[in-house]
Amino acid sequence: MTREVPAPAAVEECECALRWVFQNGAKYGIDLSRVVITGGSAGGHLSLMLGTAGKPGDPEAKDPVDRESSRVRAVACFFPPTDFLNYGKQGEVALGRGILKDFRAPFDFHELNRELKALVPVTDEARILEIGRQISPVTHVTTDDPPTLIIHGDADNLVPIQQAELMVEKLKGAGVEAKLVVKPGAGHGWPKLEADWSIIADWFDSHLKKEPTVGGKN
Repeated sequence: MTREVPAPAAVEECECALRWVFQNGAKYGIDLSRVVITGGSAGGHLSLMLGTAGKPGDPEAKDPVDRESSRVRAVACFFPPTDFLNYGKQGEVALGRGILKDFRAPFDFHELNRELKALVPVTDEARILEIGRQISPVTHVTTDDPPTLIIHGDADNLVPIQQAELMVEKLKGAGVEAKLVVKPGAGHGWPKLEADWSIIADWFDSHLKKEPTVGGKN
């Protein structure tokens, strides 16, 4: 999800980029058994989507990139949206509405109309909510998801800390190692945030020392 690219296209593009890394990374000296992902805000959302919805490649695909996995070993991110249908409180839809009313572009959903051979706006509310579920990381949590760390301020007015709490609770419920680091009094970003990259580095370091399991996930 970004301001300019409507979902789920942004997720699909990131997944394609990750598959490209697995297809070409060896020539750049990348240890492909230890690929991790991180980001903040919308980038944190995309990180969680790749962490939870990453999947093996299609061995029958014509494009060799599509034959590669999009799974990662670990995830760590800052203040990510995680559930657009329960945003801040149960039942609060934020698909370009409510708190996110100033971020309508990412939720300007369009789909291919094969009869018209054109992309047309999605106007059916049920379909809009279905897409909202598809782009919410909490929807995709499974037992084989990678270890996940979230750092979030408890005074965030754009992405409520409830989003991180929901995600960590869902992951732990599935038996996935997950941790929430709360920044007291912090909003959507904070002074000297860069110092907290050490927390993320330590998280990745602790998990990359372990031997990878089949499929690239711990």
